[in-house]
Amino acid sequence: MTAQGKLNILGIVVMPAVAMLTGIVMFGPRLDTMITVFSLNMVPMLIGGLISGLLLRSASRAGGAGRSMALWPTLIPAVVGVLWYLSDALFPAENDPGRVYIAGPQYLLGLAILAGIVAAICCAIARWRRNGV
Repeated sequence: MTAQGKLNILGIVVMPAVAMLTGIVMFGPRLDTMITVFSLNMVPMLIGGLISGLLLRSASRAGGAGRSMALWPTLIPAVVGVLWYLSDALFPAENDPGRVYIAGPQYLLGLAILAGIVAAICCAIARWRRNGV
């Protein structure tokens, strides 16, 4: 497995784990809450990871052009999600402390899809420039 593949898997697993840990800070160590938060956040990360995996595979066939850009659908939502959940754990909302854990995965899914589209275009341009076509 390449270094980019390991980074892709790391991004897929770390963000839901951080969301689960901040959920423990917010709601206490409840098993049902931990499983729900982890599962809800795993969905956008798996979709972003799948897109990144497909882009990494096509980048490997093209001689490595665009490998770093292929990780955008996984790493951008992972970084945004980690920062979002950590900020909410440190500065919780007074009226509705759990809103981030329901809305967050939906926004992260949209971000993963958008980053996938942009990364696919950028990878195609990188392959095009490398081949000189």
